[in-house]
Amino acid sequence: MDNRISSKAPKAINIAFDIIKNGGLIIYPTDTLYGFGGDARKENVINNINNLKKRTGPISILVSNLDMAFDVLDLNSEEKKMVGFKIGGGNTVIGPAKNGVVSDKILGEDATVGVRIPDHTFGTQLVEKLGSPITTTSVNETGKPPLNDPEQIMKQFGSSIDLLVDDGPLPSSLGSKIYKLVNSTFELVR
Repeated sequence: MDNRISSKAPKAINIAFDIIKNGGLIIYPTDTLYGFGGDARKENVINNINNLKKRTGPISILVSNLDMAFDVLDLNSEEKKMVGFKIGGGNTVIGPAKNGVVSDKILGEDATVGVRIPDHTFGTQLVEKLGSPITTTSVNETGKPPLNDPEQIMKQFGSSIDLLVDDGPLPSSLGSKIYKLVNSTFELVR
């Protein structure tokens, strides 16, 4: 079986959905980079991603809309307004995570999680269908540049994933801007 499909193929969302629902791992395009995607609630999926990236540590998640972001983040009404203005596009917002919504393995030391709503529709449509967040972390080993060419991705990670959702080579990018909510203000992390 070929573990690669065009992001524009009519069945791409359904195939990716089945893989993630069953604890598998995909690589999918976002508006900045390709990302490792799996069920953000499943510890074995998080362990798999950490092994591929050769590290442990926080992993951001992709949500389909602001309501889902608020289902994950533990925010007061003022912080919700702030996040609503900041999240989206090329921005990731880190905030306090609600208990039990995602795997503790992806949380930062201070029980926070990074949340994204990219401008690329594939991930948001997939998450909408799943009804729960997926991981979104760059496709690379830690310390190496992110891979944005499907040919390179397949060479390095093709045998370790269940599916590459191919959107062709993406422009070079350092990834999303990351903002952390601290004491009701945003700090630019990256």
